[in-house]
Order: sequence, then structure tokens, then C-alpha cells
Amino acid sequence: MKKTVITLLNVAVIAAVLLVWQGRQYLSRPVGGYQPVSMEVKVGDTLRPALNRLERMNFLPHSDWLYLYARLTGVSALKTGGYQFVPTQTPLEILTSLQKGSVVTETLTLIEGRNRWDMRDSLAKAGWIEAEVFDELCDSEDFLRANSIPGPSCEGYLFPDTYVFARGVSARHLFETFFQAYRRAYTALTESGKGPMSLSEREFITLASIVEKETGAAKERPRIACVFYNRLKARPAWRLQTDPTVIYAATLENPQFDGNIKRSHLRKMDNPYNTYLRHGLPPGPIASPGKLAMQAVRSPSECKDFFFVSKNNGEHVFCPTLACHNKAVQKWQVDYFRRRKGR
Repeated sequence: MKKTVITLLNVAVIAAVLLVWQGRQYLSRPVGGYQPVSMEVKVGDTLRPALNRLERMNFLPHSDWLYLYARLTGVSALKTGGYQFVPTQTPLEILTSLQKGSVVTETLTLIEGRNRWDMRDSLAKAGWIEAEVFDELCDSEDFLRANSIPGPSCEGYLFPDTYVFARGVSARHLFETFFQAYRRAYTALTESGKGPMSLSEREFITLASIVEKETGAAKERPRIACVFYNRLKARPAWRLQTDPTVIYAATLENPQFDGNIKRSHLRKMDNPYNTYLRHGLPPGPIASPGKLAMQAVRSPSECKDFFFVSKNNGEHVFCPTLACHNKAVQKWQVDYFRRRKGR
């Protein structure tokens, strides 16, 4: 009897040694195969289904073995994002990657002068966020307040820049990163003042968004800002009469608006963003301004101009009087397009 027990113990020990040896071999041997595989881990995904998915892709053998090892060693969490695994990786290296979040990152660029709908559609098309989720966060007063955004929507505060994210990052994290970049830029730019009228934060960004939309020429932005400051300070009061705000108002009235402004928009559209009918700044930003537009609002040029007209090449002619402006309109709009039509 005693001899039998000893024999059984020896067998158990040998079996345990073999299991440990086989386990080490499994964990340290490359998974093999011929092709790398990509896998996205989303918010809410757990370890076992993720490992099983790799096995179904014919990449990771015996995924239950790796999951058992993970449980025995206390590994359970995994980081969201996009992963790329190669055949030379071992199961242990795969598990470590999932635990540490060794994800594939991608760049994401928000472009100056885009409004919330442009950004929403761009981000949704690229697969970063669902359009409905974007709108929900953009209009969430609690979420905006928690991120110190001074307005009823995200419009104007999704800071234009190039960011690096891992796929699978949450929509909240995207927004919070954009808001943090905005806050850093605004704080740095306004430490020494907010321009000649000491506008509130929301007014400052509203004017910066108009400057951003009015010109793509960086050198013109301070002078464009000067023109609008002159109109805002004028007595009797002037209207800003800036077309980008009318386009924004028309889009609010009709999301399918094609951008073609008609006289009826200028003269009859009763909307707070129609600066041809309303005095002062509109209620909020009409797009996300970049750093240069914000700098122009903080430090505008010194000028006596009240008018500017496009030269149809991205630049403008500036005028201090209506007579000067009318001549510029005749030359750069009426005559210019008449000549082009006659070609």
C-alpha cells in the first residue's frame, strides 16, 4: 500500500513537472503562422473573449491556456485600442501587450475653421466616434460644465491640432483632450490680456472664429480683427455684416443649406447669427478658431479700416471709407466677374 502511494505521488510530481514544462514552452514559444493580425479592443471588452477572438482568427493556439495563466497570475484587465500582433510574438508577449496597452496609434487632425457638423462628420467617417454620440456630448451641459467650456455647445472649443490616439479610445476622452488643448492655448494667449475690448472668453472665441472664417491668409488676420473691432466700437453702432455668420445662421435654419447666400438671407432671415440684421457679436462661435486667429483677436493691427473686399485670391483690399470700399467692390467683384464671364 505504501509503495503504491509513493508511486502515485511520483506520477503526480512527474505530471506536474511536465505540465509546468509544457506551460512554459507554450508561453515562450512564438505563435507561428505567416501573417500579422490586427484586432481592436473596445471599451467594455474583457480578456477571455479577446483571446478567444485571436484563436478564431487562427493566430493564437489554445487561448484557454493563456487565459488560465492570466487568472493564476492575477492578470484580468486589458487596455482599449488597436493592436497588431506578429507571428514571432509569444503568447506571454501577447498577454503583456494587452495588459500594458501596447496599441497601434494613429494621428487625428482637427482643421481650423471647421464647424461642429464638419468635425462630427469627419470624425464619424474616420471611425473615431459615432455621429449621435458626438452630438450628445457636444450639447451636454453637464459635460461641458465639467470641462469648463463657457457655452451651451462644443462649437468653437474643439481645438484645431494634430492628435495621437489609439483606436477604441472613448468619445469622452477625445472631447476632453480637445478641450484641454483649447484651454492650454487660450490661457497662454490671454495671460497678458484679451485685446482692446477685454471681451469675455466666449466673446473672444466668437470673434476669433469669425476672423478664422473670413481669411485664409495668416498675415491678414490681425487687420481683419482690427476691422471688426472698429465696427464693434463705432458710435453710432455698426453691424458686423460678415457673411460667414449668415452661412452659419442659414445652416441652423436648414441643415441642408448649400452655402449659397441670397439677398433674402441677408435681409429677412431673423436669426441671432445674422449679423446683417443684428448688432454686435453673434451669440457664440461659428467654428473652431486656430491659434493665429486667436492671436489676431488678442493683438489686432492698428488701423482705421471699416471695410474689406476679397481680391478672389485669398487676400483682401482694406478701406477706411465707404467710397474707397465701393471702388474696391467695383474693381474686384463687379468688373472681375464680368471679365471672367466674358471669357
